Amino acid sequence: MHDHQRLVCALIALLLAVTIAAADTHIHGIVRDSATRQPLAGATVIVEGTSLGAVAARDGVFHLHDVPAGRLRLVVSYVYYVPRTIDVVANDDVRIEVLLSQQLAPMREVVVQGVRRQSATPTQDVVMLTQAEVDEHRGQTFADVLRQVPGITVMQTGPSIAKPMLHGMTGTRLVTLNAGIAQEGQQWGAEHAPEIDPFTPDRIGVVRGPAAVLHGPNSMGGVISVEPRPLTTSTSWMGDVMLQGFMNNRQGAGSIVAERGGLFGTPLSIRMQASGRRAGDARTPDYVLRNSGFAEAAGAVDLGLRLGQWSLTSHARGFATTLGIYEGSHLGNPADLQRAIERGGPATTSAFSYDIGRPRQEISHRLLSVQATGPVSDADRLRFVYGWQQNLRQEFDKHNARIVGRGDDLVERARDSIERLSRALATPAMELLLTTYTADLRWERTILDAWQSQTGISGTRQVNDRSGSVFLVPDYLAHGVGAYTLQTLMMGDLMLSGGLRYDVRWLTADITRRGSRDTVQQNRTFANLAGSIGAAWNATQDVRLSVNVGTGWRPPQVNELYANDVHHGVALYEVGDSTLRPERNLAIDAGVDVSVRGLDLQVTAYMHDLDGYIYAVPEPGNPTVTVRGAFPTYRFIQHDAVIGGIDMKATWAVSETWSVLGTLAVVRGQDVERDVPLFMMPADRGRIAVHAHLPDVLGLHDAFVEAGCTGVRRQDRFVSGEDYVDPPAGYALLDLAAGGTIHLGSTDIRLSCTVSNLLDQRYRDYLSRFRYVALDSGRDIVLRLAIPLNH
Repeated sequence: MHDHQRLVCALIALLLAVTIAAADTHIHGIVRDSATRQPLAGATVIVEGTSLGAVAARDGVFHLHDVPAGRLRLVVSYVYYVPRTIDVVANDDVRIEVLLSQQLAPMREVVVQGVRRQSATPTQDVVMLTQAEVDEHRGQTFADVLRQVPGITVMQTGPSIAKPMLHGMTGTRLVTLNAGIAQEGQQWGAEHAPEIDPFTPDRIGVVRGPAAVLHGPNSMGGVISVEPRPLTTSTSWMGDVMLQGFMNNRQGAGSIVAERGGLFGTPLSIRMQASGRRAGDARTPDYVLRNSGFAEAAGAVDLGLRLGQWSLTSHARGFATTLGIYEGSHLGNPADLQRAIERGGPATTSAFSYDIGRPRQEISHRLLSVQATGPVSDADRLRFVYGWQQNLRQEFDKHNARIVGRGDDLVERARDSIERLSRALATPAMELLLTTYTADLRWERTILDAWQSQTGISGTRQVNDRSGSVFLVPDYLAHGVGAYTLQTLMMGDLMLSGGLRYDVRWLTADITRRGSRDTVQQNRTFANLAGSIGAAWNATQDVRLSVNVGTGWRPPQVNELYANDVHHGVALYEVGDSTLRPERNLAIDAGVDVSVRGLDLQVTAYMHDLDGYIYAVPEPGNPTVTVRGAFPTYRFIQHDAVIGGIDMKATWAVSETWSVLGTLAVVRGQDVERDVPLFMMPADRGRIAVHAHLPDVLGLHDAFVEAGCTGVRRQDRFVSGEDYVDPPAGYALLDLAAGGTIHLGSTDIRLSCTVSNLLDQRYRDYLSRFRYVALDSGRDIVLRLAIPLNH
């Protein structure tokens, strides 16, 4: 047994042996929305006058242990709901149900399960990941946290780079909101993951459907909204520390948060956060993926000031990471490429290492947003958001051009060649500096509490500066301006919404000709209209129906237009097409939510009819040979297409102890012009899990155990010979999780242990960019520890 495995076993044994089990006075119950009866996961329950409290789990259930016997007062609260106080008499076992009502303030923002929805029209399908659900996956990549949402899959580029895909769409067809503004990086790349610290989100909202009315082009697939926790108004310092350990790549991760309100005796609140992650090479069941480690550091500062009914908030974010790219993905010539595909793994085995060599990526992202909101009359509010971001991406090549030394003799020429080659390899093959400015001004108006109106204008300016020997994307300057309106009418149990938006985008690109290095300027202008209509109906107390129809568009991105070089992160040679026109889609989705007798069921069906869908297809008979090696060639094409599917999620509370969870996602994509399946569509997948909330076990309060199985079918909708290899076989992975809370004085320490790929299964996911040459990662054991800090 390896040393790290012995350490993990010892830590698990310690977790199970902590403290001594004891009977206690126990209050447990469930928190629900008073109108819809939906569980309110994440609601807080505090015993007034004490430090005792609990947070409702995903099914709305909460547990309070070791409470004083006798009469107590509970304070139950949830974001954008009216708090309630409840008097109870605590004895050995108290069971209660708490119903909370939504706030009815003028110009309230539409709320779904108590969370602010700035990211969707009121009738759209929104899935919220609560703090408890996000906590289960903290320390992993941001995309891995989103795997819990039906319809979201992940494109992997090795174990350290993960990019979310929603209903078969990714990259510039999805908008990710971070600190209230759209995250702007080089998201066109399949291996360009969102530069978001996984420790930052408090909740995450996913809009599964077009959101162009509020967010403009590039949101035709949906929106992912990262919600920070509300700033505290407490005048005492508080916070928490999170520590995590991962067995597979020996990753250590941690985060510390400190916050307080009433700073300097003013209505100013502050929150500061710092986090870091460090990992070595990942392991498959058979070998180590050499040069697949990463190092990451992030920080955040949030400020909030309330002046009467006006509020001013600012969010600052800093993120930096160094990502190793599996060295077995970069080959020297076509013969090596073919042998690597046939072999399916590394030519030689290597030992584990934390070293990060070439090829690698170094990325930093800085973000600042400022938001001001407040009333200008009893019926009107203004909301202004300004954002600034700067994204620096550097990609370092494994190979480089042959450099002939200069000098009068052989020794001098050899020394000069080595020195110049060393300098060349230490210089990024491609460096991209992207600076983005955004602004949005929104006027919100309420008429007779039944009609809500939102009207706004937005603008963006973006500058991309390129340097290095790789010409994958050019220098460019982009501008955009848009105007929109969204109207919502509430008539009893029926809600109707409709909106329109018009956008103009200008692009000026400086195209450098390969070889001559001459520059040609190209100017493009794109303009189009987007719109949506929708309806949601609470048919009964337990059933909600919704339908939405929307149309949106997306201008072709600079890489799709002008790419003509090696894309090092995915080890591909990409070729663009400067004649591409904008995409346009017509989308419809319909959903039903049922909550009855312990069963919560959500089903959503959707379809996108895409005019001029742009995607890259491989040319297996035409690999590109460069001075840096041989690479698979991918070329961007544009055809009409249809993407549709269905998402399902069900939770069945069998008893107070046991519940069964299930999800299913099916996606179908078809190239209508060629009458063939679309390339790189997710395979059908589902998950089923059994969750047990246990009585106190070995001193662990709120103990739980969950066992699950994720099944993925083989993608059998493909064109034979279109790819370098056919899609891999389907697979099934088992996972196991357990945890609970330890009371140490007035401190509640949360512990959990998760085992993924329990049986160390060999598999390759179809959406893995390295599936040609490597297996996916093997078994991983993750230990998580969360310690609150209160002063």
